[in-house]
Amino acid sequence: MQSWQTCALSGELIETPVISKVSGHIYEKRLIEKHIESTGTCPITGRPLNIEDLIEVKVSRVQKPRPVTATSIPSLLSLLQNEWDALLLEQFQLKQHLEQVRHELTHALYQHDAACRVIAKLIKERDQARIELAQLQHKLNHKIEVEANNAPEKLSSNYVAEIEENALKLTNQRKVQRKQQSYFDQFPGPEILSNYDVKQQYQQTQGGTTLDTQGNYVVVGGLAGQVLLYSQEKQVYQAQEHTQNITSVNFFTYDEHVRFVSASQDGNLKIYQFNSQTQEGQVAQTINIGSSIAGVAIHPIGYIAIIVTNNGLLAYYNLKSGQQLSRVTDFEGQCQFTCVSVHPDGLLLAIGQADSQIKVWNIVKSQLLAQFVGQDGAVTNVSFSESGANLASSSSTEVNEWDLRKPGQFQKIYQDQKIGAISYDPSGQFLAIGSNKTIHFFDVKKKQEFYKIESHRDVVTSIRFGQLSKYIYSCSVDKIVNIYGN
Repeated sequence: MQSWQTCALSGELIETPVISKVSGHIYEKRLIEKHIESTGTCPITGRPLNIEDLIEVKVSRVQKPRPVTATSIPSLLSLLQNEWDALLLEQFQLKQHLEQVRHELTHALYQHDAACRVIAKLIKERDQARIELAQLQHKLNHKIEVEANNAPEKLSSNYVAEIEENALKLTNQRKVQRKQQSYFDQFPGPEILSNYDVKQQYQQTQGGTTLDTQGNYVVVGGLAGQVLLYSQEKQVYQAQEHTQNITSVNFFTYDEHVRFVSASQDGNLKIYQFNSQTQEGQVAQTINIGSSIAGVAIHPIGYIAIIVTNNGLLAYYNLKSGQQLSRVTDFEGQCQFTCVSVHPDGLLLAIGQADSQIKVWNIVKSQLLAQFVGQDGAVTNVSFSESGANLASSSSTEVNEWDLRKPGQFQKIYQDQKIGAISYDPSGQFLAIGSNKTIHFFDVKKKQEFYKIESHRDVVTSIRFGQLSKYIYSCSVDKIVNIYGN
């Protein structure tokens, strides 16, 4: 008689019982399904049988009896010994596999490190090759120009007419603006400027000597000839085109590209072009002036550079073509120029000298209008006020302000050691002075200091106010460029 726990086909205990609708017998599911697949009949009655005729029986799982070998203590000990041996063998194999994986990982990491070093070296060699290629292409495409001494002493009539027309326009515009209080209201007053602090810093590899700003761009010149361009909180261009100290960097404009120049004691004037779309820059032209450049000023018409040299030369260049427009040799070899600034109207120049004098030069008439005497020490900086009525000058120990309406009259407004920079704000109301590590802010009318910022670790060498004085920029020998704001 068949037990419900045994298979009618094999006679063994059933793990998954199913019952046949055809015969009512109980089978092991896997066995009867194989039989049906091979014969299609019931193994007991021989009648046709399909898998659909099987009904799975829900019963509790039957625990298989222990094997005969596990029914005594020696047998159990033997089973445990076998299990222990198997466990130790498996542990040994796992340790062996782990050691192999560690070895493979170490080898892979070594290969990765070696690959990174090779890639870094190749990238460095590639970048160096690109720089050398660019320099070679530049030398081939733009032959370094050593200017002949046959340029005219005066600007041509076309340039004179353009300068006079532009000066008249700027003068009328300034007169109208300065009569309106709304014009001054758009600039921050002493209360707001007194809250300015460092908002951002750029770290450099060389000490900064000079800087300039235009919109969101800042260009900085270094002690060893490096030029860096920053925009939107990052460096976007770098060039090492000069071999000596940078004396001046200036933006200029005549099209949609970002353009600027750098001048150095090596006697070269570099003209740069930076594409804001592709974020790529290049030296468009190199002009050799022939002697150490002391300073550069950009004329208000936008594309004329005014250059002074250490041996007393004054020259004008068209930055579109690189052509020398005029070469004034009246003072060449007679004095040492140190700096230059152009009047907001574009008709006058102020030129500082090593003998503490300041020359005021008429650009249109190409003649000396005045010579200011009274500065203590060599003049290191000159700066015209936006109002057009004042000129600030500095030596390493003092800052004077000259009244252009009363030639020769000046007022000493600050004295200290290691004065390195001066700059008027765009409204002409305030004057910033970089003295040692500190920037001092003076009210021009009151001739009083109302605020100071000590944010550098060495001498401040250049200060510039941004558009509407929203930001103020400074650089120093400490290799840091600071941006101040409210």
